[in-house]
Parts: sequence; C-alpha cells; structure tokens
Amino acid sequence: MFADRILLHIVPRLYWIVLRALTLTIRWQTLRSEYPQFFWDQGKGVIAAFWHQRLLMMPFHPHVGRVGMLVSQHRDGEFIARAVKLFGIDSVRGSTTHGGLSALRGMVRFYQEGGNLAITPDGPLGPRHVVQAGVLEIARLTGAPVIPVSYGASRKKVFASWDHFILPLPFCRVVYIWGEPVLVPRNATRGELEEKRRLLEERLKATCAEADRFFQKGAGASGP
Repeated sequence: MFADRILLHIVPRLYWIVLRALTLTIRWQTLRSEYPQFFWDQGKGVIAAFWHQRLLMMPFHPHVGRVGMLVSQHRDGEFIARAVKLFGIDSVRGSTTHGGLSALRGMVRFYQEGGNLAITPDGPLGPRHVVQAGVLEIARLTGAPVIPVSYGASRKKVFASWDHFILPLPFCRVVYIWGEPVLVPRNATRGELEEKRRLLEERLKATCAEADRFFQKGAGASGP
C-alpha cells in the first residue's frame, strides 16, 4: 500500500534523527572491550550477542570493521533493516529458528567476507532472555567467538513489552559491558551445542545484571 511505503520511507529516518539527538546528550563508557579487541587485533570478526531489550543503543557502540545484523522478515523487520542501514549496519534477513537456512547462509557469508555479526538470540518474539540455537550454529559454522554484550543506563524507561524494552533517557549515562567469549567447536555434538547455549545464556544474563547494577549506589561514580 502507498501509506506503508510512505511509512517505510519516513519512520526509519525519524528513528535515526531522534536517536542521534538522544546520543548527543548521553555520556558513555565501555568495560572489558579487550574481549572483542583481542580478536579484532588478529583481523578476525566476532559475533556480538545481546538481548532484544538492549537493541536500541547497540548501533552506537564502537567497533572494528563492518557489522551485519540478523533482521527478521516480518513487517517490523523492514523498518529495522532500513533504520540500521542509516547507522552503517548491513542486514541479513531471515530467522534462524523458522526456516532460516538462507539466514544462516547469509550470516556465514557475511562473516567470511570479513564482517562482524550482531544477533539478538531471543528475538524477534521471544521468549525473553532465552538463547535460541541459531546463534550457536552460526558460531559453529564460522568459528567466530560469540561475545555477550549489554548496556545499562543511569536513567531509563522500561516498556511493558514482551522483552521489557529499555530506552535510556536524555542526559543520562550509559555503560557498555562485554562478557567473556563463548567458543563453539566446528565438530560440536548436539549435547555440546546445548551446553554452549546454556553458557551463553548465563553469561548474557550476568552481563545484563552487572550493567543494571552499575549505576546503583554510586557504582558508576568513577565514570565520565
């Protein structure tokens, strides 16, 4: 429909403008960036894994090289794909859990061409904070490390959506925190993949909990 085409043209640009304006008011810092930097220094890409609720501010985190994000094929995914493109992030369309063979191939190809990958392993529809198997399969096929990453904000709005989406408020402080990488052997068995899935889930939850605690009781007082 014509109205849909207009919305697809306007909404992503409004998203970009509003987020750009928001980030001008925010101060941020990063903890444990040595985890991804170790691989970047070797000329290797990484798979950054973060919960769907922390998606909003991820395009602003510094990185080395190109980034490809897995974006679902449903209607909302088209808005996301166009919006992240304005931030210089490429999209691979599809789902790793619903007929996602093309998505897997696309992500593997993007990584092999020298890119980093960004995945919300509980998206796009949940269940919240449960890692789906697709990210481990991509890691197995590429040999790329899966590194959990999260952010916390000193002031934020938490929406009553399925993912409890987080919106940092203007003039707040934001901290990005990287977790310990998860490595998946290419010859991993189903049992080993499940162990890695649970490990990634645990490390993502721990990284988010640390980010949420960071500004409590003056914990972030030494930040910028």
